[in-house]
Amino acid sequence: MRKLLTTAIAVTAFLTGSPALAEPGGLDLTVTPAGFTAPSTVRAGALTLAVRSEDPAGAWVGLVRLRPGVALETYARHLKQAMSDDPADAMAGGRAVTADAEMFGGVAVGAVPAAAEIAVSPGDYHLVDFRDVAEPDFVSRIRPLRIGPGTSPKATNATAAIIATDNGFLAPRSLTSGAPVFVLNASGQFTEAMLLPVRPGIALADLDAFFARTGPSPFTGRPTGVVPLSPWRSAILTTALPPGEYALVTWVRDLRTGEPLALRGARALVRVA
Repeated sequence: MRKLLTTAIAVTAFLTGSPALAEPGGLDLTVTPAGFTAPSTVRAGALTLAVRSEDPAGAWVGLVRLRPGVALETYARHLKQAMSDDPADAMAGGRAVTADAEMFGGVAVGAVPAAAEIAVSPGDYHLVDFRDVAEPDFVSRIRPLRIGPGTSPKATNATAAIIATDNGFLAPRSLTSGAPVFVLNASGQFTEAMLLPVRPGIALADLDAFFARTGPSPFTGRPTGVVPLSPWRSAILTTALPPGEYALVTWVRDLRTGEPLALRGARALVRVA
């Protein structure tokens, strides 16, 4: 309860724009079917990761920091396992990835560009396009990123908040297209927050049926959102989605049971205006 109260205070601070963050290093990335290039160094503070995709499959670019002694190849192998369609494999891989790296989020994009602002400290990180995990040259597509000291203050305003909890998402019924949204992982494992357009008339029961594999896909487009965040990590998402009805979901599985987190309530319907 005390931690959730602290979370509520932090969310209120983000929505009122009161915290001061170091001036970000900005990364503007364009992803193609062959991957992406990126600078090797930026300043610490609030890293703004702006991504657009020229790949028809889209891009899911995130920032990770390997734990001491973990080889990049080991992390890549475990990540591939974590994204398996087999629940037991995905559960084991997800646990291994949790031990391998801290996940700071980033952005998933399809036809619409998006940006995520992430608070970071100096150190060595990697930029990963999670959609490349099945590529034979996956490791060589991962880009190292060194974050150095940052000093200039910057205040950030968010107009809404999405919070992932152990019981699902806390989210507003509507979001404003192009307005920044504070996304926080307040659950006990890594997770993500994806917005996908849905067919008219879709209800929560339709989302449940899809994730239980007893119903058709309710989605009409690719996801836009925040890629995996470790517990108590956050990002501010900005993207100009077309107005309409969207599903807010995660594709991540419960690391204790192997079932989709969406079947435990990690799904919602959100209108973008």
